[in-house]
This record gives sequence, C-alpha cells and structure tokens, in this order.
Amino acid sequence: MKTEKNEKRLEFFDSLYQSAKSEMSDVYDRFELNTEQYYGSDKIDNSYERASAVRNITYELIESQVSSEIPAPYVSPARYSERRERNARSAERLLSQVRDALPFEQLNDIDERYTYILGGSVWFVEWDSSILSGREHGGVRIHCINPRDFIPEPNIYKVADMEYCFMRFDTTRADVIERYGVCEEDIPKLSSEEIGIDSGAAATVIVCFYRNESRQVSQFAWCGDVILSDIENYYARKIPVCPVCGAAGGVCDCNKESVLTEEFTERVPLGEIADAPEGAESGVAELPYYTPSFFPIVIRKNTSKDCSLMGQSDCEFIRCQQQQINKIESRIMQKLMRSGITPIVPDDAEIALNNQIFGQVLKLRPSENSSMYGTIDTTPDISQDIQQADRLYEQAKRIVGISDAYQGFVDNDSTSGVARQLMVNQSAGRLDSKKNMKNSAYAELDRIIFSYYLAYADEPKALSYKDTFGRIHNLQFNRHDFIEYDPVTGEYYYDDGYLFSVDTSKSVEQQREYIWQKNLENLRSGTLGNPESTETLLRYWQCQERAHYPFARDNVEYFSALLQKENTTSEPSDKPLDSHKNADSTPTEDGTEQYIPAPAKDGE
Repeated sequence: MKTEKNEKRLEFFDSLYQSAKSEMSDVYDRFELNTEQYYGSDKIDNSYERASAVRNITYELIESQVSSEIPAPYVSPARYSERRERNARSAERLLSQVRDALPFEQLNDIDERYTYILGGSVWFVEWDSSILSGREHGGVRIHCINPRDFIPEPNIYKVADMEYCFMRFDTTRADVIERYGVCEEDIPKLSSEEIGIDSGAAATVIVCFYRNESRQVSQFAWCGDVILSDIENYYARKIPVCPVCGAAGGVCDCNKESVLTEEFTERVPLGEIADAPEGAESGVAELPYYTPSFFPIVIRKNTSKDCSLMGQSDCEFIRCQQQQINKIESRIMQKLMRSGITPIVPDDAEIALNNQIFGQVLKLRPSENSSMYGTIDTTPDISQDIQQADRLYEQAKRIVGISDAYQGFVDNDSTSGVARQLMVNQSAGRLDSKKNMKNSAYAELDRIIFSYYLAYADEPKALSYKDTFGRIHNLQFNRHDFIEYDPVTGEYYYDDGYLFSVDTSKSVEQQREYIWQKNLENLRSGTLGNPESTETLLRYWQCQERAHYPFARDNVEYFSALLQKENTTSEPSDKPLDSHKNADSTPTEDGTEQYIPAPAKDGE
C-alpha cells in the first residue's frame, strides 16, 4: 500500500542510490575498458584507428593465473579450552560441508575472472529460511555478483566502515513475485536500454543495506516505484503475531493478517549447556538470540590499491604492453599484406600478368631466353618487429610475475636445476599476495556462514567426516554448544570468539600425483612400517585413498578383511585392530557415531 511515508522513504533511498552510482562512474568506465581488453578489443587509446591484428596477451596471462583451488576452512578458538577446541572442529566441519553442498566450483570460476579482470569480486551471503533438508530448516545461499552491480558508499574503502551500500539484481518478475509477495502488475519491466532487449519477464531489484539509528543492520529493497521490503534490524528473529489476539505463529481465529514481530529471547534447557552451574541441569535459561552485526558483503581484492574499495586489475598493469603489441602486430600484418614477388618482363612481352600463382605458362619466342625475365622480392624484414613484440610480452609477464615454467612451457635454458627452481619460487612469491587476498576473503565468508548458523540454525545440523584411518564419523553442529556461562554476571551468552583462516596444507592435496608418488616412497623406505606387513600395506592404501588414488578403496577393504582374519587367528593382544571392522557403527570417545563399511564379500 502506497503511503506518503513510503513514498518519501523510496524517494530518499533512490536519490541516495543515484548519487552513489554517479560517484562510481569512473570506476565502472574502467571496468568496461578492462573487460574489453580481456576479450581482445582492437581499440587503440587516444586514436580513432583500430588494430588490424590483436595478440591477446591479457587473456593468456590472466588465464594462466586462474586457479580451481578452493581454500579449505580452518577454525581456532580465540581462548583455548578443550570444549572450545571441539567447537572449533565442529565449526570447521560445518563449513567444509557447506562448501561441498554449494556450487563453489562455479562460484570460484566466476570469482577468479572477476578478480583478475576488474581488480576484485563481490560476494553476497544470505540466510534462506525456505531451504529444507530433511528435518533441518534454513540454509546459506552465496552469490558472487558482478562488481558493476555493487554500489558502495562513496569515499569509504572498507565494507565494515560503511553506513550503507547497494546491490543491483536483474532477475525475473516471477522471482520477485515469489520472494517478496507483490502483485505482478506493480513490477515495472526492464527497458531495452537496460538489458539490450525489451523483455516483459525481467525486472531490476535494488537492495540497500544500511545502519539505522541504533546501529542495527537494516534492509530496504525496491523495484521501480514499488517497495519490496523495508526491514528494520535485518538480522532480528521474527515471528508472525496476530494484531488482535496476540497469538504467535500465525494461527488464530481472528482471520486477520499476522504481522512480523521481533522475537528477543529463546528458552534453552540448561542441560544442553556444558558450563552451566551445578544443579541447574533441570532448569531453562532465557537468553537473547545471537544477532550478527555485519553487512553480508565480502570483497576479494586482486592486489591492494590506495583509496580504493576494489584492488588493481591485471589488465591495468599490462595495458600499455597490450596496446603496443597490438600496434606492432598490425604493422607486421600490413607489411606482409603489401609484400610479394614482382615479375620483370621485357617491354614487348606478349604474356598477360595476373596475381595467380603458377596460373600461367610462359612461352618464349625463338629470339628470347629466360634471362630476359626475372622477379623482385619485396618481402620486408619483420624480424625486428617480432623481436620487439616478444620483448613487450616478456615485460608484461615480468610485471604480473609469471614465468615460462609457471605457464607450463618447456624451458631449454642451460641454468642449473637449483637456480631454475629458485627463479620459479621467486616468481610464485610475487603471486602470493593475490593468493593471500583470496584466502582472506574465504576466511571472511566462513565467519559470516558460521554467524548465520549460530543465529538461525534451530535444529542441529548432521555432519560427517573421515579420520586418518578412513573411519567415517557422524556428528552434529549444535549452536547451543557455543553458549557460555559467565559466573561473574550470572548470564549466558553465545561465544563467537573464534578465528577463521584457511588450511594452507590442504592445497598440497591438489597435487595428487605427487602425493601418490610420495606415499609409494614412504612404503618402500619403511616409513609406514614393514613393507611386507599387512598392517603397513593397509596403512599405505588408506593414505592413497585419502589422496583419491583410483580404486584404492577396494584395496583398503581387502587388506582390512585380511588383517581382521589374521588377528582372529592369532593370540589376543593389546594392540588395537584396524579401523575397518565389520560393523555398521560404533560409539567414539566424544559420544559421536562412526560408520565403518563392512569388507566386500566375494563377488561384490
């Protein structure tokens, strides 16, 4: 329903949006130049002429850096205790499972190119309560959006310092109707200038996150002149309440439309809280819901740039070399097109000349000989042009920090192996800052995901993981495990004091063939034990299974069954048996269950 108050709020936010977008016009122009350069534009700066030939070194050098590696999460408690350490491992496994459930491979592929081309990428993380997975309600949705569709507060270069920011989404009208519950006729259509086509099925949604007078994160969204949402305290828990009888949950006999009302506290059985005071296990604690306080936006930079929200694009670094190479390649092409073999014939020759090669036969008269005919080769020397183009290409590679070895090219240099490895390490070291920026962004994503589950995951989330012996453990993430009791104030609170980073050691797992070879060397050298022992062979194949060696699982099951058979026929000992027992599940010390696959039977 349109009211004067709503119209004024819409006018205010739209004016703020237009002003912020205008301040970013130079940045968006630079984004456009970088994108055109990446796709091989033939434009020459400060010239109306176009390059007739383009050698796209920008695309080559950027694609050489694109990595499919997704950093593994690592969580550690800010204050150590055994309970906090267990919680940290639980949060870590939660984040790993969320990564597996979401299409992070696709998101990473988009993120990599946005980062190198435009200088950074923008991640938007939201909690969607409509997601259902078994008995679990709600889940996380993550979007890697085009930096052109993110409009920050002007002159503020950290998301945490912003008072407001905007995001623009081109979506379908059906999605807007379903998500926000508005009438179809109220949603304006996108014009042809906005999307290139006149489509009645598309619409543009503008979302603003801002801090209200109480410093709470709030949201205002609109489409055209229609307000889609206006939420004070965006992260607050809300329940439908009847405005007449006050019944909660949206169920009553008043036939009145319920309104969303903030739910401030929750009742938690003290028996679920590990640090509850003695004798309080039978009681119930009233404590506030955990409420995040951040904007759900993460910026990944390519390389840092002073007074800039985004980083510097690789396109900007090597634009000069790309432009010069395009000019030289165009000059080479012009020379080659004008070159050729020019024939020399007598003035009274009776032959017709044309541009066909071997398309005619010359017949000499009795008074003529072949020496009277000849050719002049007008092919120009382009060796210096090629040399200069290659020189500019090498400059661009050095600027970005890429070597031939990094690109996988054969290096026939006579430099010693140690010296060559040192050069490779130095080149890789120059790319470490970009990798650190990626790791930092993923750590921030993990912090937001963890905070969402701490705030909204009412049902414990089922998790599983595989230990070093190949045993599969079942456990759960319960946000009540993070409730702490303060004996000084006598109050309960959610402990979010955990540090988020990435496990850099997991990146080695991407080099599977290298790990396979190292595992084999360890077996042969006796590092894993006696190479002829069944237990050692089992350990070897467990290592290979963790490194995803083909059909390693079959060998693990074979040697597990063989070891179990050897143990049952030998005398009992205190030595623990292998992990792969013929059982469905057994309890572990921490109270969780572990699933252990039974050995395969003959013929299976």
